[in-house]
Amino acid sequence: MRHIPIIETEPITNPPSTEYERGKWYKRRGYLEKALRSFKEAAQSAPTDKTSSGWKEVDLSWLEYGLLSMRMRSFGKSEEAFRTVVQHSGTYVQEALNQWAALLHMQGISDQTIGERLLDETRNFPSSNIMVGRSLFYIGAYTYAAHCFAKQGSLYPDTCIQYVTCLIMTGQVLEALPFIDSYLRDLTHHLRELPRPRTFEGAQLARIRQLCEWNIKNSIPDRFIVMSETLELARAAVSLNMISIAEHLLTNSGDHAYYALICFLYDEGHRGLAISKLNQLEALPLQEQDSHSLKVCFIAAENLYDQGRYDEAASLLEQLRLAYPGRTEIRFGEAACYLQSALISLSARLEEQYASATARKEIEQYLDNINAALHVVENTNWHTSWSPAQKRRENHSPLSSLN
Repeated sequence: MRHIPIIETEPITNPPSTEYERGKWYKRRGYLEKALRSFKEAAQSAPTDKTSSGWKEVDLSWLEYGLLSMRMRSFGKSEEAFRTVVQHSGTYVQEALNQWAALLHMQGISDQTIGERLLDETRNFPSSNIMVGRSLFYIGAYTYAAHCFAKQGSLYPDTCIQYVTCLIMTGQVLEALPFIDSYLRDLTHHLRELPRPRTFEGAQLARIRQLCEWNIKNSIPDRFIVMSETLELARAAVSLNMISIAEHLLTNSGDHAYYALICFLYDEGHRGLAISKLNQLEALPLQEQDSHSLKVCFIAAENLYDQGRYDEAASLLEQLRLAYPGRTEIRFGEAACYLQSALISLSARLEEQYASATARKEIEQYLDNINAALHVVENTNWHTSWSPAQKRRENHSPLSSLN
């Protein structure tokens, strides 16, 4: 008999006292209408705490209300919630803009129109172009995000990387180089020779610059880089859609480097290519102990799950659970497989014409309970998720290949 891992939740008879926490409680259990009401009541209530932290919860409630409304395809309510958070100009304004852009993108609205609408809504913000540029970057609207960043002028370090990424993703590799050089010069106080950057942003821009040079020259020099830096360069290359460079760096560098390549591709949204490379493996690295080997096995299990091959996915996840008992995502993934299999089995029994009314009622009750349990499991976010921009990459042509 299959063992379904125990899923610990709060007692069903003891929901939280505050509306916001109660909304999250209902949401985790699949009571979406109740969650929606709780979030709206929390959002419309004046905070007892008049400090900034009290108002943060109001905006968080509106944000949760908007996200849940979007999930339930109540797009008008969702847009109203995101607009309210933006108008409050608080801590979550950028997140609200990102999700507002994702909402409009989901409805099939063009990137240009999304940019125009959000710029109009934020016209009174001094950093409107940066904020809207970031939200357009979040949904993969790189052309219009680049226009926003260029209009702003001075950029924050993280926004600088986003702007450079936009230029590269839209084929403007040559235009990206002088901007990178200018930023690195500022970062190193205009020294003649650029030392190795000490900040994360500086190190990342230096890698991006190296990748741009390789892309322009259409070649990579012989191996001379330590493996840790090679992996970081390959990760950056995949994020910039320079797939051929990442393949050149990692394909012939041993099994573990190849596993890393699969992980980078999958995590950045190139799922088809990642699964294709995974399927070329003679065997999964179940006996290996490094993080990329584990991730490759987990990707294989996710792929089986997404194909509806729940028994095979459960078997693989069981092996991973025994090897890595502390990894909760493995436990929840295995539970999801068993719950899905149970749903299929019970649904088939429900469709049998000879089932009695009593039996059908009992089966329906089981189905309700399993669906509720499955909802709790899925809300642990055990499965890999992708941003709107990453979801668009599956059909995005890679930059030029190396000879």
